[in-house]
Amino acid sequence: MRERFAVAILVALATAIVGCGSMGIQSAPARPHEFSAPIHATIDYAVDGDTLRVRLPSGALSYVRLVGIDTPEDVRPGYPTECGAEAAVASMERLAPEGVDVILRPDSVAGETDRYGRLLAHAIIDGRQLELAQLRRGLAYVYRYEDQRFDGLPRFEAAQGTARRQGRGVWGRCDGDFHSAEPGSQN
Repeated sequence: MRERFAVAILVALATAIVGCGSMGIQSAPARPHEFSAPIHATIDYAVDGDTLRVRLPSGALSYVRLVGIDTPEDVRPGYPTECGAEAAVASMERLAPEGVDVILRPDSVAGETDRYGRLLAHAIIDGRQLELAQLRRGLAYVYRYEDQRFDGLPRFEAAQGTARRQGRGVWGRCDGDFHSAEPGSQN
């Protein structure tokens, strides 16, 4: 846990300060038309409950922020672990283990990358859409950046609604407050 925390902090700081390119990590393609079709990549590791690091067909490593969901954080400096963060990470690690092939599908509405240079995509492994799996488990909530719609929004809302009604994950553990402190954690 501490090692993953340290890696995540270093990645976040380096990305914010100097960008992925100067770290020797090549980021995703820069022009929207280059990511207009699904990309077959390989999982390097799950960064957290809604972010992956993948190896692209070119061999470059890229961070991928999954479109349409947000999960609790466990690596935010100066803040306690949020309710369900460890479960969300563990779930994503099971869904997207190292070395597995993943299909990254661009969204027709979301941009190609976010402000941190992460590729924005939907991720599918063995026919399972990872965002929907996290929503169904109650470990993510529907996230609409600047209130934008995105591909599959009705399915995402339905999956979230079912998890909420059934009290799964954070919906049951912390009354759906995905950004509250994990019960028992210290501030």
